[in-house]
Amino acid sequence: MELTRFENEMLDGKHGAAKQRAMQGLVQLGRAFGAPRMIEIGYAHIHAGMALYLEDVELMEDLADLGAAMAVPASVNIANADTVNWQQTGAPEKLVRLQQRATSAHHKMGSACTYTCTPYWAGHWPTWNTHMTSIESTVTVFCNSVLGAKSNRDGFFAVYAGMTGRYPLFGYHVDANRRGTQLFKVDTTLSGTTDYSCLGFHVGRIVGEGVPVFEGFASRPNLDELDALGAALATSGGVALFIVPGVTPPFADVVQAFGGAMVPEAIVVRRPDVDAIYDYFCTGTSGAFDIVHVGCPHASFEEMKHYAELLRDQRVKPGVEFWITTSRAVRTMAEEAGLIRVLDAAGAKVISDTCPISCHFARTTSPDPKLGVVPPPIRTVVVDSAKQAKYVRDMIRCDTLLTGTQEAVLTALTGQFVSRRA
Repeated sequence: MELTRFENEMLDGKHGAAKQRAMQGLVQLGRAFGAPRMIEIGYAHIHAGMALYLEDVELMEDLADLGAAMAVPASVNIANADTVNWQQTGAPEKLVRLQQRATSAHHKMGSACTYTCTPYWAGHWPTWNTHMTSIESTVTVFCNSVLGAKSNRDGFFAVYAGMTGRYPLFGYHVDANRRGTQLFKVDTTLSGTTDYSCLGFHVGRIVGEGVPVFEGFASRPNLDELDALGAALATSGGVALFIVPGVTPPFADVVQAFGGAMVPEAIVVRRPDVDAIYDYFCTGTSGAFDIVHVGCPHASFEEMKHYAELLRDQRVKPGVEFWITTSRAVRTMAEEAGLIRVLDAAGAKVISDTCPISCHFARTTSPDPKLGVVPPPIRTVVVDSAKQAKYVRDMIRCDTLLTGTQEAVLTALTGQFVSRRA
């Protein structure tokens, strides 16, 4: 693997122990994937240091103590607790205090403590042809497919890339790999982010780690719909890039999306395919749910406006727990716009930094016993996202009821599940 003089200096420890550790990891990654050299990156979305695991936080503190500093703009992924308004989620205080230790480490390293799976709504908007890295699959697929940036689905290596400003040249950093593998024709009208989420979950099952190309949309999907589509594709499959010609840079048409190769016969997606995902994730009892949750991926400002419109002068039914999750930045914008006042008055809980599958509800984690984290009993969660439905089942290990956003809000208002298909 060919390294520049500066990269070799980092590897040899001439720029400090932290950069040396990071370069050692990146060189190992690059050799494993046959990368010929490193590339310079312009942005990194990195690991938070998850408080459910004491050693995970200590790892971030260790890097900070070694003198680690972000070499490029870096945002921080979702955490295990809302470290500001943690009481409203019922999070154990010990868990919150540990998460705050990770925040201190990030401040030392110069990271932006966004604590979100949608940092683009918080202003981190890498542009076309920007090489980047991301620990979060939703960020990877959105930045690749909507913004035209270049990223792989990364793990902790995203932290090392942020520290060095380097990443091995392989995967979706190579233009030859940024081509469609299967064509899907959407032969139905889609309405709202949940429909796009179900479309993505259906297609992700088929395409696996490939690159789906879409045609046939009745109208151009908006940014929230593209976000929901990508998040679901990355959940049911290993998708890191999808192509909507005319939306995904630089692909103007289907022929270009396949790099000049023969365009394959389209797989047609019809309404029953979308509805089948709703049915698949509706296993709970309609009157026996514990939480109604919207905001997966973390809500945009436009979605916060939509929630406020639906809840204005309304009141969540007593006894119903209604969560809206978003980033700190979007919450601040919503506060300044008067939206939080409307949502608070309606009885909704606006939560940042975390979400149901990432907080103390999770049962698939092995928290440090000193934290005393005992997940509460949860029977069913109502969601408007196929991604969230999948991970609620996997991580909280309870039933789900998947419906549209408007129907989810009505569910919270009435206390009875309102189906998207009713």
